[in-house]
Amino acid sequence: DERIAKYPLPERDQSRLLLYRDGTPSESSFFKLPEYIPSDALMIFNNTKVIQARMHFNKPSGALIEIFCLEPEEPRDYVLSLSEIYRCTWVCMIGNLKKWKEGTLKKEFRSGSRNYCLTATKKKQVGANYLVEFEWDGELSFAEVLDKAGELPIPPYLNRETEEKDKETYQTVYSKIKGSVAAPTA
Repeated sequence: DERIAKYPLPERDQSRLLLYRDGTPSESSFFKLPEYIPSDALMIFNNTKVIQARMHFNKPSGALIEIFCLEPEEPRDYVLSLSEIYRCTWVCMIGNLKKWKEGTLKKEFRSGSRNYCLTATKKKQVGANYLVEFEWDGELSFAEVLDKAGELPIPPYLNRETEEKDKETYQTVYSKIKGSVAAPTA
């Protein structure tokens, strides 16, 4: 646990870099990465930005249900799903599932000067996860709904709550387009 960085370094390129060359592991710094890459190498950068894909709903009984959106189902395309107005369905992980046997969950949130209501309905199991249909009132896209009603899903092994500054620092330095539900942290 003492080796897990709870927060990124202020100078991101100063992060440690694990090397594995000729069967031997060693350590360097990320800013030295170009020294280790062959001149004819192809580099692919993930420029997606982590969205606020974790939401908490309270049942009337008081039980807290956590829904973590993993990938869109209807529409299946990320851009289309995040652009949807009124309704979409996602494959989700559900925390405290045993307390959500049936029924629709509701979450109130505010955007600008208006209050909105988001509902979540569990549809069917897909492997270890579930399809959840989200519906909301108003002319907001699902990306805007997540921005207002969601939370950035930092990894549980960080053993801390999500903080406001995580919206910027829990992103890769290349992030531009909304669509990831997690960032590489190791």
